Amino acid sequence: MTRARSLTTRLALSFALIAGCAFAGVGMYLYQALATQIIERDDAELLRKVTRARAELAERDGSAAERLRELGSVVSGNDEYGLRVRLPDGTLLLATGADAGAIPEVTSLAAGAPIDGNAIQTWSTSHGYPVRGVLMLAGPGQPQVVLYQVAASRLALLRAYRWKVIIAACLGALGAGLLGYAALHAGMAPLRRIAAGTKTVTFSSGALPVDPSELPAELNELAQALQHMIERLRERYERLSQFSADLAHDFRTPIGNLLGQTQVALASDRSADEYQALLASNIEEYERLARMIENMLFLARADNARVALNYVDLDLAVELERQADYFELLADSRQITICVDARGTVFADAFLLRRAIGNLISNAVRYSPAGAQIGLSARQLEGEARIEVSNPGPGIAAEHLPKLFDRFFRGDPARANSLESSGIGLAIVKTIMELHHGTVQAESTPGEMTIFRLVFPERPASP
Repeated sequence: MTRARSLTTRLALSFALIAGCAFAGVGMYLYQALATQIIERDDAELLRKVTRARAELAERDGSAAERLRELGSVVSGNDEYGLRVRLPDGTLLLATGADAGAIPEVTSLAAGAPIDGNAIQTWSTSHGYPVRGVLMLAGPGQPQVVLYQVAASRLALLRAYRWKVIIAACLGALGAGLLGYAALHAGMAPLRRIAAGTKTVTFSSGALPVDPSELPAELNELAQALQHMIERLRERYERLSQFSADLAHDFRTPIGNLLGQTQVALASDRSADEYQALLASNIEEYERLARMIENMLFLARADNARVALNYVDLDLAVELERQADYFELLADSRQITICVDARGTVFADAFLLRRAIGNLISNAVRYSPAGAQIGLSARQLEGEARIEVSNPGPGIAAEHLPKLFDRFFRGDPARANSLESSGIGLAIVKTIMELHHGTVQAESTPGEMTIFRLVFPERPASP
């Protein structure tokens, strides 16, 4: 498995590439500007010489040989310039200066035509050197004159300059990459400090050993996020440790009961009725264990998003009446009445809705005094549906309300009521509401009234 290239190296290479492209772009611009300037300068010199040659052709003094000699002096002293004079029949009268190769057949500049950049023609020599020249007529029936420049030195100058631009761009890119690497390596030092500090974090320390105020502003947010993550992990770890302890405690009680009763029964001979009573008692403990395991499996599936919801529109009055009828016998045994006041509908999973309401009613019946009245109310409001289960009783202390929906939490430190409650019911209610993208709320005044409220959205965001 190949090792991934470091972020510093990748950014340094990116800097080098960007710098190389920038230097190359500037170099191309300067190269084109230089080439254009040189060509304009050479064209101006060429046109100046053409103007002088036309002036020499216009002279009528002296013999033809003297006039050709004066015409040839226009390009003398510069090896790049050349001159050709031909008669209309093609006879070469004068050839001096640089060799321009085969001159193309183009329209010649008339004797009285203006001399400007449009008169310049371009071709190449056999060696590939560019040639720029002007073809002109001395007059009607007069010889054709070609004055040109072979730009060998210009080509060599631009070639040398081009190589210098390429070398400068490469060196600039290399320098930018090295300097960028050094700067990034120094800039990444706080990240390395954070990484080294993170390695030393344990659940017992619970704090990132790096002061966020000493970090750059861009990394301050990262350090704070890591600190919050460490705190959350520590909280989850503590909750998991407490959860394991509570789970062991709650499983130990029924298993201890089963083991103790069975050992006592086997210590001596018993009658069939005694064995039957023992088995009936064991069945109660087994059922309790089965309920606990079923609840734990439900919470585990919910935590891993493996609970599929079947959303339907449910009549609130019908659902609450169904739950009131189901708990009627248990409530009557404690001389408790259940009153229902509901209207509207809720969009939810029927099985999970009934389970959540049933857990709340079961708690209300358990903690309500004899002769009390439990209220079940529901309303469909704008954008949500609310279900409330209220009952009088001892109430819940304010310090216990934030932890009320934690798993295995019970307000009784001695867990005296562990035979009746496993401490998972309200945690299941909270999980069911989270699956529906809703919320569960609890309000309680000790010695007066306790209210649990389920709030369902009209349509879940992601059903």
